[in-house]
Amino acid sequence: MVISLIDEPFKIVAVKRSRLNEPVADQIRQAIFGGLIAPGHKLLPERQLADHFQTSRVALREALRALEKEGLITIKRGAGGGAFVAHSDKALNALADSLNTVVRLGTAKSSDLTEMRSLLEPEMARLATIRASAEDLKQIEEIVMAQEKELESGELSRKLDLVFHRRIAAAAHNSVMSITVDAVNQSIRESILRSKRTESMRKRVVHFHREIFDAIRSGNADRAKQVMNSHIVDVQCHIEEADNE
Repeated sequence: MVISLIDEPFKIVAVKRSRLNEPVADQIRQAIFGGLIAPGHKLLPERQLADHFQTSRVALREALRALEKEGLITIKRGAGGGAFVAHSDKALNALADSLNTVVRLGTAKSSDLTEMRSLLEPEMARLATIRASAEDLKQIEEIVMAQEKELESGELSRKLDLVFHRRIAAAAHNSVMSITVDAVNQSIRESILRSKRTESMRKRVVHFHREIFDAIRSGNADRAKQVMNSHIVDVQCHIEEADNE
């Protein structure tokens, strides 16, 4: 049987009531992964979806809630609402939320997140050196210069730190790495924000960012990788010092 959950049809299999919500969620999930339903598209109303899947509205709602939790759809209430296929940033936030939950439960520590950063970000910097376009370099340099200007004015702001790492990730042109790194960085951000802001630390961060950028711009991939690793280790040392105070 071929039906339409949006404007374009794709084949689905009728679901037995005894199987409840999992097969419904899986079919919608596979349609999203297969590109049959694009980000931003609205699914059919709840009643129609339940009829098409030959399942109860209760089971359908459970399936939609599961997909929303995974970051695959967004459920909007009220007039003009419904279930919409999410954009990638929704999935990113879901991944970051999952990592944050693990951290808050005490299953993972900041050192675990730093270890993951040490595995991913130095390689990300290396790839950025090889793949960065002129526009990528311009975007990264703007952040470095803005941070240097802040430091000169005596402002010890951290607001551009995450942006710097995101722009390095964008310059690496690997979407999977970019999403993963961003989720890890968002998860460790709380530990960083709890640590004390000092002029010495801010100088080190900005200096590392400048060195990483200069290495990428000059095409020195090994240097970019090495400095990024040193930067990550230095930040973790700062976090641990703050935790021990």
